[in-house]
Amino acid sequence: MISRPRSLIAVFAAALCGLSFASSLAYAQADKVIAEIQKRGGRVDRDEKGDKPIVTVNYGVSGIDDKGLDGLSEIKTLKKLTLNNTKITDGGLAKIKPIATLERLYLVDTKISDAALDQLKDLKNLQILSLAGTGVTDAGLDKIKGMSSLKELFVYGTKVTDEGVKKLKASLPKLKTDKDIPPVKAVTEPAKKEEMKKAEPAKKEEAKKKEEPKKKEEVKKEEPKKVEAKKKEEVKKEEPKKKA
Repeated sequence: MISRPRSLIAVFAAALCGLSFASSLAYAQADKVIAEIQKRGGRVDRDEKGDKPIVTVNYGVSGIDDKGLDGLSEIKTLKKLTLNNTKITDGGLAKIKPIATLERLYLVDTKISDAALDQLKDLKNLQILSLAGTGVTDAGLDKIKGMSSLKELFVYGTKVTDEGVKKLKASLPKLKTDKDIPPVKAVTEPAKKEEMKKAEPAKKEEAKKKEEPKKKEEVKKEEPKKVEAKKKEEVKKEEPKKKA
């Protein structure tokens, strides 16, 4: 009777040790991955909860090529990946294809084309995709019509047309794109007018203050002339009296 509880305690203790070892191993592996990413010029963010999993990798402006994507698929908790201004290619993106947890992907100003979207269309949890400044066209958008989780798409600086976006949104009606945003001029013009309206009284007051010294100076200059004219008028009136 006594030996049984003891054996259960032993099993429980062993399980705890196993968990502790597994956790330590996970930390060691994560640290190794982080070190490799940083070596390539990338940055990493970890979630502060639990085992502090890696949730963000930023390779922006690091200049990495396809080889730099090696090992990313091992990060089973990755949610955001930034590859802006890197040398990645369409084929290289196959290395991130297995990252099922990915929610945000930024590919701004890379050389990728429509072919890259063949590698991305199966990322079922992807919510935000930025293709700004890439070689993607309307044909590429046809490939991502099945990405029902996609909420935001950026295509500024590409050959994607309004018609292409319209066709995509027919399949993904809740999708928002940067094509939906009015031109900067249309957005800023009313604000500028409002600012000018508010600034009008202040400008008038400032102009008034500037004019006041000028007016005073003019009045000062005119004073002697008025006095002189008045004297002449008085002399003129006195003339007939003197003659009489």
